[in-house]
Amino acid sequence: MQPGPYAGLVTSRGAGSGGRPDPFSEYTTPEFWNDEHISGQMLRFHLDPMAEPASRAHHFIDRSVDWLIPTLGLATGSRLLDLGCGPGLYANRFAARGIQVLGIDVSRRSLDFAGAEAHCRSLPATFRQGSYLSCDLGTGHDAAILIYEDYCALSPAQRATLLTRVRAALRPGGRFVFDVTGEPRFSQYRDAITREPNLMDGFWAEPPYVGTHETWTYPDLHLVLDKYLIETQAGTRCFWNWMQCLAPREVAAELAAAGLGRPDYFGDVAGTRFDPSATTFAVLTRRPEQ
Repeated sequence: MQPGPYAGLVTSRGAGSGGRPDPFSEYTTPEFWNDEHISGQMLRFHLDPMAEPASRAHHFIDRSVDWLIPTLGLATGSRLLDLGCGPGLYANRFAARGIQVLGIDVSRRSLDFAGAEAHCRSLPATFRQGSYLSCDLGTGHDAAILIYEDYCALSPAQRATLLTRVRAALRPGGRFVFDVTGEPRFSQYRDAITREPNLMDGFWAEPPYVGTHETWTYPDLHLVLDKYLIETQAGTRCFWNWMQCLAPREVAAELAAAGLGRPDYFGDVAGTRFDPSATTFAVLTRRPEQ
């Protein structure tokens, strides 16, 4: 669900700036997604049909669902696992087609919205709060999705855990689609620092506050860190957003290590043609039948 500038953010209380951090050195609890102020901002972005900081435009999501249903082999009564489902923009669209959906997300606010909509419309969708790296994903799903390039906000170890868990959650032959930040995106980033009052127009907290945004790049890893230090009268918080730009060969190796099948590549999760020079791509893989 390019990831938005806040995708994959995690927080560490009271951390300060002290030079280039070690890769993936901070990844604590998902406080970002449950902060009362920030989660309200994120839900507003999700529900704006044209805004893309939290999810893709709704007209793209409609096209994506139309493509994913046959690509994933789904039909009425099929079971779909939606990882990082947010407020149900994908999950409830699938459920409206008669597909049974289990949505997983860390954000209570987003899940409350998704669940209320599903209940109001009597949709076959259920939602579970938790990290898809640790909570119960169930078993026997016909397919799974992870959308908005969340895959690249994870460390290599976390990605390995995710893929192993997805494989276990799928039935034999079950399919998995996710999208990836491509290696060409890395060239767009430079080390930089910005400090200003009410950084990003009040996104991070109720004004007044002072925000510092540091961008660190790691060329050997094609890794980018956006680090946000938010200073309010109540204290200081530090938010970390890692993004590793991956090549198709790297993704294929990670899938093979987790026992998943050889991938097919697409330009996006609406099925456009794969372009190796593009900054994003989508991946379709399968759990082997045996």
